[in-house]
Amino acid sequence: MKIAIAINENLGPGFLANATACIASGLFNEEKDLLGPGIEGQYCDFIPITKIPILICKQNNKPWDELLKRAKRNNLKYMLFTKEGQSTTDYTAYVERVKGKSVKEVEVIGIGVLGEDEVVNKFAGDLPLLK
Repeated sequence: MKIAIAINENLGPGFLANATACIASGLFNEEKDLLGPGIEGQYCDFIPITKIPILICKQNNKPWDELLKRAKRNNLKYMLFTKEGQSTTDYTAYVERVKGKSVKEVEVIGIGVLGEDEVVNKFAGDLPLLK
């Protein structure tokens, strides 16, 4: 299993970090066995982290609807993240902003996919890593 996140590389560093965190948390939702166990340290505990790779890629001028079609065509679990979501802290407002809309009617800033390594590699094969 692997995650690949394609992100608008023109976002500022804080917005990039926020978007990738939101996408990853959405992809981990209801998934089992993707996190390791908690770890006891000395006078502190370490919470579980991912056991699978997470690739952060540039959108590379690929249209969001094309990337969404790739995800669907390959039967990958996907999560779109939008400016409408990033610009509010009120989940109800976010739902109202995107409910019933197509990918072309919102401002997508990232898409993440989760699946078997080979299929995720196929999805992200022409997307350079964000460095």
